[in-house]
Amino acid sequence: MDFPTNARRLSLASLLIICVGTAHAADPVPGVDFIWADLGEENDGLLLTQTEGGDGVTEPDDVGGLECRVNPWPYGGPGNNHMYFRIDDAFMFATDTEAWIVIEYFDSLESQQINCQYDSNGAGPVGGAFRGAGDGAFPAIKPTGTDTWLAHTFHIEDGRFENRANGADFRFSSHGQGSIWINRVWVSLVEPPEDFDPNLPFGVSRSVEADGKLATTWAAAKDR
Repeated sequence: MDFPTNARRLSLASLLIICVGTAHAADPVPGVDFIWADLGEENDGLLLTQTEGGDGVTEPDDVGGLECRVNPWPYGGPGNNHMYFRIDDAFMFATDTEAWIVIEYFDSLESQQINCQYDSNGAGPVGGAFRGAGDGAFPAIKPTGTDTWLAHTFHIEDGRFENRANGADFRFSSHGQGSIWINRVWVSLVEPPEDFDPNLPFGVSRSVEADGKLATTWAAAKDR
């Protein structure tokens, strides 16, 4: 049967709308599109592990109403304030990768700065294994002293992620300029929304009522 030209155009347009709508409706999948770690007395996570040892010794803490981990300061002198993370090789063991690392940190002036140093193909110490703000990758976080929990996204354009950062894939550091408190960390292969809310399922960009948000939506994000 031959359809009129206008009808064919309408059918094609409808199909495109359905396809585009379906693509935008797809949510990032945990363990496929992103991984996470939730820090505290006992860490939780999916394919992302915070590691201890060497110049990366941390302690559990409770600040701003949340259980987290802190780089105590001073620890072993300036420059030894690092918090290391290792990406499970089953998720990523890559030589040239674009990724986003999201950190939920306590915005305290005691921190002064928070840098992300990651295993890269770019310029940086030890053949790029510790590339960060000092090597032009992106600006370091400069806490403003709101004494609240905030989220920040580091855009990685030249990730190598081959466990070359002292056996880890990246670390956060104050570079000997005070303690840093970290609650949750995500590594994503899809770009997070600009208004990323740590208490919503990952990738969702919308506002919700604050009351009960942490207990419901973050739990849903972890269980998905």
